[in-house]
Amino acid sequence: MGKYILLIGNDATEVFDYYKVPEMHGLNRADAQAEEVDKTVGNGVYIYGLTNYDPADKKLTAKAPYKPFLFINLGTFKKYSLTEKATGVMHETMHMSILLNNWDIKDKEEEVITFAEEEANKIIDKLHFDSKEQPKKGFFSIK
Repeated sequence: MGKYILLIGNDATEVFDYYKVPEMHGLNRADAQAEEVDKTVGNGVYIYGLTNYDPADKKLTAKAPYKPFLFINLGTFKKYSLTEKATGVMHETMHMSILLNNWDIKDKEEEVITFAEEEANKIIDKLHFDSKEQPKKGFFSIK
């Protein structure tokens, strides 16, 4: 995707597998593969999407060969509407846009948001979100 790597997986463990690491950025593979997230016992982590530096980028340069990554977990997408999927992608592209600007977006707000929108549209196109969203069953019924 130019300045970053787009990773699309079917579950949250695939981002760890791609980088061949058991943990990164405070998250670990074991929690990512948990069937359920239960904060009361401290197991599991919910990863809908994840945007961060390449785990090998120790100086946090966000430049080749250590481009940052944007990961989308398609395994979680099945329970969301098209709108929720699109806003999830936009959420991650905003993180990426801010990261690529070294967290300094003062006086660059419009550029940062426009970049995120354009990248979100590219990713949504790659994911084939091309069917029209339908209202939920009973949405138009009178009660």
